[in-house]
Amino acid sequence: MLKCRDFSELASDYMEGDLAPRAWLAVRWHLMLCGMCRNYLDQLRKTTRLLHGGTLPPPDAAAEARLLAAVPRPPSPP
Repeated sequence: MLKCRDFSELASDYMEGDLAPRAWLAVRWHLMLCGMCRNYLDQLRKTTRLLHGGTLPPPDAAAEARLLAAVPRPPSPP
């Protein structure tokens, strides 16, 4: 039976349709049984769509302010 570690190595090939029939079947069976790998595959698909889409939506103002506040500032010169 396929383990999660094995699935993670095959996930990209699975998404691209580049698996041999036996490997494809093993991946499908694993996905039926493993919610964590279904989530992993969903995140991988979302990431791929975002990267191929070219642009990310801008963060909302509050999120942007939190991110900027978390960036360390260099000390000002004396």
